Amino acid sequence: MSVQEWLIIGLATGGTIFMLISAVGIVRMPGVYARMHAVGKAATLGVSMLLLSAGLFFGTYEAWRMVALIILFFVTAPVATTAMGRAAYRCDPRRDYQLKIDDMSNPRYRPLTVSEISRME
Repeated sequence: MSVQEWLIIGLATGGTIFMLISAVGIVRMPGVYARMHAVGKAATLGVSMLLLSAGLFFGTYEAWRMVALIILFFVTAPVATTAMGRAAYRCDPRRDYQLKIDDMSNPRYRPLTVSEISRME
């Protein structure tokens, strides 16, 4: 086997392991914020490693495509995690017991309404 094949196997195995760690984190972590952290970190690295191994396996053109997908994933994953975190914060009546520092409880913090967002565009 060549070095490239060993690299592909290593990346695919590593990506699979990180995805497994992410799945275990979803099941084992105590709260919604810890679960989102486990998914946000481990799944991002796992998906990136799997995409990179697929790109190396299929050739040069597909490798560039996979790198573009990895960049897109790294840009969109934090936005999605932040949106889910804010939704969990707003829907959780017991948040006083989970957070030591609550930045969003500031009375001056107010999310924009739909009409305010449409006026900005």
